[in-house]
Amino acid sequence: MKKVIGLFLVGLIGFAMLAQADTRTVSLTVTNGQAITYSDPIPASGVLDKIEVVQTVGCTATVAVATFSGTTAVDTFATLTSLVGNKVLRPRIIGTTTAGVNLAASVQAGSDALTNLVSTALIGVYEKPMIGGNLKLAVTAGVATQAANTVTVTLYFTPVSK
Repeated sequence: MKKVIGLFLVGLIGFAMLAQADTRTVSLTVTNGQAITYSDPIPASGVLDKIEVVQTVGCTATVAVATFSGTTAVDTFATLTSLVGNKVLRPRIIGTTTAGVNLAASVQAGSDALTNLVSTALIGVYEKPMIGGNLKLAVTAGVATQAANTVTVTLYFTPVSK
């Protein structure tokens, strides 16, 4: 019996170690109205929890974290324009129908002042997005006279086994 309990605890500890969060950090430097600059692909795959954006100069026009096909963003996880200072984002998404339309609220039957029911109810749940693939950081300099600005993005995610 003790061996069974011991094996169970070892398995439980192993599972807990697999479920731990991980981070990836990437930085880009832009200056003097520089056009959009892309990072190398970020080696992150799993469930995204948080994105921290830190910059050295507070005048970056655009910061984006997305998966890309060439230079076209396919799935955008963060977009910040005219960023001033640092930012923490906790992206959440809502599912879509089979036609690709975001789930929305629907009218709830019996809604009126007498029953105190809400008039709409959310039929979709906001979830943490999955990341992976050709994930990159894209940064554009804000103005032509901008000093060198280093933008550092840290992704916090829970890895998912493949």
